[in-house]
Amino acid sequence: MAQNNETIEFHATAGAFFRSDHLITVDDLDRVFNLYLPFIGATSYALYHLLVNELPFTKEHLKRQDHNFIIDSLNISLPNFVKCRRRLEAAGLIRTVYEQDARGEVYGYRILTPLSADKFFKEQLLSGLLYKFVGEERYLILENRYDIQGQEKLIGTDISARFLQVFQHQNDLNIPTTPLVYQEATLQIDENNFKFDDFSAMIRGTNLTETKKHRNFLVAMHMTYGVDEVTLAGFVNQSVTLDTHEINEQEVQRLLRKQITRKVAIETVNKQAEPIQPKTNVPEIKNTEARALIEIASTTNAQDFLGYVKTTLKNGLVLKNERDLVDYLIAQSTLSMSVVNILVHYVLIGLQNDSLKAALVTTIADSWTQNRVDSPEKALIQIQQRQKANQARQEKRFSRSQKSEKTTPKFVKANVNPPQTKAKVETSDNSDEAAAALAKLKNIKTKN
Repeated sequence: MAQNNETIEFHATAGAFFRSDHLITVDDLDRVFNLYLPFIGATSYALYHLLVNELPFTKEHLKRQDHNFIIDSLNISLPNFVKCRRRLEAAGLIRTVYEQDARGEVYGYRILTPLSADKFFKEQLLSGLLYKFVGEERYLILENRYDIQGQEKLIGTDISARFLQVFQHQNDLNIPTTPLVYQEATLQIDENNFKFDDFSAMIRGTNLTETKKHRNFLVAMHMTYGVDEVTLAGFVNQSVTLDTHEINEQEVQRLLRKQITRKVAIETVNKQAEPIQPKTNVPEIKNTEARALIEIASTTNAQDFLGYVKTTLKNGLVLKNERDLVDYLIAQSTLSMSVVNILVHYVLIGLQNDSLKAALVTTIADSWTQNRVDSPEKALIQIQQRQKANQARQEKRFSRSQKSEKTTPKFVKANVNPPQTKAKVETSDNSDEAAAALAKLKNIKTKN
């Protein structure tokens, strides 16, 4: 069984190494003292300060140490040391790694820079703990201390000198230009249904730049799971890491799939839906079943639609790779959600596949993208054209086989014994069956 940080027995003689990605300054220690100390405790702050002081500034000072000097310096017991270390880890101030080498157990401590005051007060978990331990009055004092200093607003014209007004080019070196990069497609959404700017303002623990990096993914999650700005922001806030302050896309997907209660697509159709505005350049679909499918595909979220087809129509289970495939198609922004729903229905029901195969689905999606299929009506037209093409190929093969029977060479027929009466009856029966199959094939229509 794999060990974790709770089952590993700690020994003071274990080795210790220290690392920091950035220089930790006096200002950083000051923020830890004022903002973190109330809930991590004085001993935990002393441990953090001691670890910062023990950071080797040059490679010549790199050496293996044990934990006795930490315990002796702080005058604490082994259980208290582990308790303080875990508090620092939970607050995002250090990360601990563990291994065993030839000399025994080794712990590596990666000392992290504390959050800036602005990010700290936007982080609900940390700022909430501070408020709980210091109270409202002290909390407001600390918030004002790290807020704008001096005059609230400076009024006047900016007359500051520009860079080139003071510093001149000293040489004629050619500065390399930024190469052209592939511009990723941007998902287009209705701002009345999902306001990305408002959603970004609800994200805590990271900055706006990090949120915009994941824009396509986040919009795809809104479209596929049908969640609003507040609900999605809650899941994203849970996925933001305290140490790197990055959005974990896999964690967002896991939380959505675990906690969002899915509604069956047929329930959505039974509700009083607003009349759909007619679209321009969209072929008219007169088939009743096809129009019903278009309405479901247009008013149902992609993940709900997939669940409806797999569980209700197929009596099966929705697989993880199928959900990932649907999320991928939406995030690519080349096909709309309603078209993706038609594609899912066609592969599972029309082609009678047990599950969504990535190779088949992406091939059809690529073909529809190249043919500019931007509505469910056009998707059904594509399906109909593909079925007609397959039907034409089958008829052509059948006609070639019939022609080859009629043009059999005479010398071949001369060497063949005359068939018995029973054989004639079987041949006639086979011809009747083939004709019936051909007639049935000609009458095939687009399913749903």
